Amino acid sequence: MILYVNGDSHSHAMRLQPHEKFSSIVADAIGYDVLNVAQGGASNARIMRTTREYLDNNRPELILIGWTTWEREEWFHQDQYYNVNSSGHDPLPADLQQLYKHWVIEQNENTLYAKSQYWHNEIFKLHSELVQKNIPHIFFNCMYNFFQTDNQQDWTGNFIGPYDNNSSYYWWLTQQGFKADAWYHFGADGHRAWGTRLINYIREHNIV
Repeated sequence: MILYVNGDSHSHAMRLQPHEKFSSIVADAIGYDVLNVAQGGASNARIMRTTREYLDNNRPELILIGWTTWEREEWFHQDQYYNVNSSGHDPLPADLQQLYKHWVIEQNENTLYAKSQYWHNEIFKLHSELVQKNIPHIFFNCMYNFFQTDNQQDWTGNFIGPYDNNSSYYWWLTQQGFKADAWYHFGADGHRAWGTRLINYIREHNIV
C-alpha cells in the first residue's frame, strides 16, 4: 500500500535521513510504503502536474500534499520545466533570464492575492476529484493560508486549517517552539512533531 507525498522542500527534506522525514514517520505508523516525489523549490503548478500525472495510472491508498507559497511558478520552455520563485530559480537558459527579472518586479500584494485565489480554486478541484474517486487525502499549507478568500469551501476534513495561518506547517511548528534554519527548514525534531500531528489527524478524522 502506498502513501504518495508531494510538495516543496519542506516535504522533500533533503538534509534529513529518509527515516527522519515526516513522510516516512507517517508511512511507518500506518504500515504503508512511502513514495515521496516532493522537490525543493517546487511550485504548486509542479505539485499539481506531477500528482495528476501519477494518478493517471496509479491509485495510492493515501495522498499527502504540502502546498507551497503562492508566488511560485513553473515555466515550460523547449521541452523542459523550470521552477521559478522569489528566492531563485532552476538554472534558466539565457532567453529566460530577462523574463525572470520582469517576473520578480511584478510580484506584489495584488499578484499574490490573485495567485492565492487561483490556487484555492484549483486545489479544491483536485480535492473534489479525489473525493469522487474515493481516494483518501490530506492537504496542508507549508507557509501561508489562502489570503482573504471570499468563497471558503468545505474540505470535508481533508485540509488542515486552509484558512488559518497558524495551522500551516511552518507557523505551527514555530509556535510549538521548534527552530528553523535560514531557509525556514526544520530538523528531525520538527519533522517528528509534524509527523505525529499528521498521524493523530489521520486517526481522529478516520482518513484511512
